[in-house]
Amino acid sequence: MDERSDFIDALLHYATAQLLHQDRTADYCRGAIKILDARNHLFTFVFVDNTDEENAIYALRDLCRVDPDTLDTMVDRGKIASLARTYFD
Repeated sequence: MDERSDFIDALLHYATAQLLHQDRTADYCRGAIKILDARNHLFTFVFVDNTDEENAIYALRDLCRVDPDTLDTMVDRGKIASLARTYFD
């Protein structure tokens, strides 16, 4: 695996854990993930409501999508892959 794939997997896992911890749909989640160090997969949860790309803060709801079959909120791998290009291109 390359660095980008490792980052995507790590952030996907972290965001999924945070979504489960919130125990509610992403639309009502209050909080975001701050990327402290992309290469070493260091993330933290912060209590802000909006994405602030300049400061590497991404609202949890902006990283999610609704599964059309189950209507469950889930972290979107495609959105995380798009975000990864910021750090690994």
